[in-house]
Amino acid sequence: MPRKLIFSDIDGTLVHISDDALLTWGTVSEDGDTFDSRQGASIAIRPLPPSSTGTQAFISEKTLQLVSEIRRSGHLFVLISGARSSTFMERLPYLPAADAYVMENGGRIFLPSRDAATAVPIVEDLEWRGRHEAAPMVLESVPPSDRPGVLWDLYTKLQKDGWICDANKYSTDFRVSLKKSKGKTAADLEKVISNLPPQLSSSFNLGMADIYPSSSGKDKAAEYLMTKFGFAREDSISMGDDDNDLALAQIVGHTYIPGFTAESVRKAVAANPLAFTVASHGAFLGTHEVLERIQELPIRSNRPLLVCSVVVLSLIVLAARRRHRRA
Repeated sequence: MPRKLIFSDIDGTLVHISDDALLTWGTVSEDGDTFDSRQGASIAIRPLPPSSTGTQAFISEKTLQLVSEIRRSGHLFVLISGARSSTFMERLPYLPAADAYVMENGGRIFLPSRDAATAVPIVEDLEWRGRHEAAPMVLESVPPSDRPGVLWDLYTKLQKDGWICDANKYSTDFRVSLKKSKGKTAADLEKVISNLPPQLSSSFNLGMADIYPSSSGKDKAAEYLMTKFGFAREDSISMGDDDNDLALAQIVGHTYIPGFTAESVRKAVAANPLAFTVASHGAFLGTHEVLERIQELPIRSNRPLLVCSVVVLSLIVLAARRRHRRA
């Protein structure tokens, strides 16, 4: 089996948010460095910087170790998230090192660079960024309502219509909160989504609607990287837990689920169980379980092919020498 290109979501997959769902699987110590699971396991964890909305999340030391081992074995690992750029960047010192970093639901891709003379040696893939005509590149300091593009035209319209939209530190995405939009219903939000212009797409993440260019999305970003890195669908896999991971699941060979955040993911697994592997545990143990399954995937060695090629070449040279002597 050849090496794999692995796309992993972050929140709910590699990282777990301190909420009621996490508490069903165990408790976090007061200092935030241990998670005691209901199964009796004591797991070493570390807190991540709180997000811009105050969300506290944790990652386990074993998760960091497993991802590192997976990459050392020859697989490529990509972090792919709906998180805003500022949250992603603040978390970088606490996240696993990867072969690519994708944020804002696929809108922005950063790649490691040996030539980068910066403290964090990654650079943005500007070829990819330039494809999003619905959200042209502008300084992040420009207010969303003053930005050009179909994405920001819709943002301004929804704001005027009474929707609470979050574009803070986003440059290719904004989030619509039904819960915070007084007087709005789920049917109202569904109407907004069903009437999106063709230049825009949407998905749900953490119970809110994310709207972004149709040239973006986790699936489109993954397809771009599959081509860039030279991986076929059958050699690409994903890890995810939420609604915004489903389009990605459709374009890779297999998907690993460490836990369920959205009911839509449960339905997708029920509809096509052979396309998914679901962890038997939850929270950090679920993450460890799926990473260990990926780690067990064998990598086909090219050594037999190399040896065979050398033997064939030697025989050709020997035959040529014999013909030369006869002549």
